[in-house]
Formats: sequence, C-alpha cells, structure tokens
Amino acid sequence: MLNATVRAAATGLPAAIFDRRRMLLGLAAASTAAAAPVAVAASAPVENADLLHLGAETSALATAYREAEAARAAIVAEWGPKWPSVPEQIRTRIENAEVAYDLEGLWPDEFVKYHTADQLRQRAADYRIPRQFRKGTSAGFIAKNATWMEKRAQEMEANAALSEMYCAERDRVREASGIMAARAKERDARLTFVSHVASVMEIEPNTMAGVIVQSEALEAFSAVPPLQRSGDFSLKALKDLPAWGERLAASILRIASNAA
Repeated sequence: MLNATVRAAATGLPAAIFDRRRMLLGLAAASTAAAAPVAVAASAPVENADLLHLGAETSALATAYREAEAARAAIVAEWGPKWPSVPEQIRTRIENAEVAYDLEGLWPDEFVKYHTADQLRQRAADYRIPRQFRKGTSAGFIAKNATWMEKRAQEMEANAALSEMYCAERDRVREASGIMAARAKERDARLTFVSHVASVMEIEPNTMAGVIVQSEALEAFSAVPPLQRSGDFSLKALKDLPAWGERLAASILRIASNAA
C-alpha cells in the first residue's frame, strides 16, 4: 500500500488527510455511530447504492487497464530494439521533412528528420532540368556541369530507394509487433477506467463506506500517468480536472464530524 506522502501526491490529497491517526479517528467515529441505540441507528445515513455498485467494479477495471498497459510495454521492450534507425544518407534538418517517429508513432528521444522518397525523386527531377548558361560559356564547362548534375540526380534516386526501404522496414516491424492494436486496447481500457473513476468521484458519499470506495478508486487511479488522465491530453483539460482529492478530504471531515 502507498504510504501517506506518495498516495497524497498521486491523488492530489494533502498529506495530512491520509495521516493514520486522523483516519482512525474518522473510522472510530463511524463505528461509534453504528453501535448507537437502535433508535439512533435507525436514522443513521445509508450509503448511496450506486456508489457501492461502482466501487465493486473498480478493481476489475483497474486490472484491465494495468494488464493492457503492461502488454503494450512488453511489446515496446521486445520490438523497440528492432526499430530501424534512419539511414544517414536521407537525414536532414529542412523544415518540410518527415519526423522519424518511434515504434508507437510517438516523438523519439532523439529527434531526427528525413527525406521521403517523393521528396528525393523531386530533387532528382530538379537536377535534370536543363540549365541556362550565359552566352560564351565554354562547352567544356557546360558538359562538366551536366555530368555533375546527373550524378547528383542519380544520388537522389538511390536515396529515394533507400528511403522506401527504410519506411517499408518500419512498417513491417510495426505490423509484426502488433503495437498499434495494443495501444488501442490500452487506450480504450484507460479511458474506460478514467470515466469510471470520474463517475465514482461525482457521487457524494454518505458514510465511511462510500469514502473508502472513493479512496480505493483514487489510489488505483494513481497508476494512470498524469499526462494521460484526460481524454484529449490537452494542458487545459488537465488543468480543468476536478479537485477529487479536495472533495474526498471534505467528505471525510463532514462524515467524521456528523458521527462524532
């Protein structure tokens, strides 16, 4: 189980809220209320059935997400080393070149751009465009220039074939690895789990049983990387995520106070 500081950091709760003594005091207060005379117990709050039902689903959904994430990570570990590197001959820094994304289609640690086959063939065609020379230019210079231009055109054609081979090998590795299907499965499991946690946290608990349901949901939610806790992954969406930790803290204090 996460210690107080780590769990608080993962869920957004102040560390003091998970102080063991305070939690025990809250549970003791709830237990006292449960042990009260029948007349008092009859009026005791009853936990929201929807919240308890959702709580029963948390473990399975969290497990499905963790298994899908682990399966994706295993593929990356196995096939990542097999991912082809960009040949030096087609690397470039020009603005309209392609970015060499990694196995998962993400930005790599080493930022590299490359010429596509179409770009290189267009450059080859450009080298073969007849050049205009000033009147009086020697025939020898014109011939030497034509030879150089044709050599460059052939280099571009060879590099275009190399670029095609690189892209084909990249597609082959990606297809053989099954990474895209694994990523889709992981994404679906994560979004389902995130939606589930949101549903759990939207219900105001009436008793400590509901608080525990929400605490378990938030603890399981800490397995989701912070930048993936929003459906659209935008910074604004992350900023607008509900203050679930603060809500849970307020619920703990409210229920403990009512039971005291």
